[in-house]
Parts: sequence; C-alpha cells; structure tokens
Amino acid sequence: MSDYDLDTLSGQRSWMPRPPREVLEPLPDLNTYCLDTLVEQAQAGTAHPAALRIAERWLALDAAARKRLASHPYLLFDAGFADPRHWLGLESARIHDTAPTEYAQLAATPRQITGAQYVLCYAWSIAGHHADHAPLALGMHPQCAEQIAKRTILQMLLLAPRTAGWLRPRWLNAPEVWEDLVHGAAEGGIAHARAGLQGMRLVATELATLVYPGYPRGAG
Repeated sequence: MSDYDLDTLSGQRSWMPRPPREVLEPLPDLNTYCLDTLVEQAQAGTAHPAALRIAERWLALDAAARKRLASHPYLLFDAGFADPRHWLGLESARIHDTAPTEYAQLAATPRQITGAQYVLCYAWSIAGHHADHAPLALGMHPQCAEQIAKRTILQMLLLAPRTAGWLRPRWLNAPEVWEDLVHGAAEGGIAHARAGLQGMRLVATELATLVYPGYPRGAG
C-alpha cells in the first residue's frame, strides 16, 4: 500500500503491527478524496483558515508525491471519532446541535457529505470487523467503536449530513506535522517513512490522552 514497510525503518522493527489488507486498502482513496475536498473548500472560501496551507501544498505536489501522501496507514483527517460523546443520540439530535464547537463551519457541500459517507462506511466496517485497528487507522476511541459497531450501514449513511462538518485535517494546530508529511511525500524513501511513522505516533498519543487521563498530550 505504501512505498515504505510498516514493520521496518532503517533496519529497525516498527512498534506498530501490520494492519490487515481490508484496513489498509481503502485509506489512499479516502485520504485523496478528503484532500481534494479540502481544495474545493479552500477555493470556495469555506475551509478552516489553518487548513489553507495544507490545500496549497497538496495542489503543489506531483502525482507520485500525492500518492505517497495519501498512502499513510491512517486517515489524515479527524472525523470526531476520538470523543464518544459526539456519537451519542445523533439520530434524535437536531443538525445544528450535533457538531461540536471545534468542528463548526458553514453548511456542508454535497461533496463533503459524500466524503462523510465514505468515511462513515469505512469506520463502520473497521469498528465491526477490525476494532483493534480502529484507534490508529481512524483515531477512534474504543467506546466510539462500540457505538458505531451497533449501528447498521444505513444508519451510518443517514448520519453523513449531520457529521460532514466534523471532517477536517488532523493537526491543524501543529502545521509542522503537515510540513513534514508533505516534505516526506515529495522526497519519498526514508523521509516519507519517518514522517508517516511520526503521524502514527501522534494519532496514538492524542487518543491516549482521552482514554487515559494524565497521558502526555500530542500535537493537537
């Protein structure tokens, strides 16, 4: 899936076990779709201000570098999976009540809703069949995985209009993370691998701060 081996980096074994093919295969397409949607938002003036640089850097990459950036074994976007409270009572909540303040934005476009459907279908599949890999692939809290696994695929699809506004690039408060990811994608090889593994560590650390109070915080 990626041009670097998840189990090795410069001859040393990675701390992360290799996810199964069913977990890895959809991620490049999901990441590409989300990044292309971010470009659409930037051009329409509806993107989060901190995300504009990410859209610019994505557009500046050539096709091979874009493929590398999208190939990381985790979703490059946050979809509100880290906080189970976001998913409680969604079916009965009103649309404007469902988006947490930090995710608030203008009304979702049709492309954003479609992207949310893709992500929610993937999340439902992972939560139901590969829950052990949901934390790193999606930054998903175990309690959130339990809630999502109880829903049907149709219920998840119907939630897309209400949750599309939650989908945003990770690490908006740490632009240096994206600079490393983009630089690594442009360079390839070890630079790409190191940036990707750092991203995995950040996803794991940020989730651990919610699951285990007092755990040192990640990049945000």
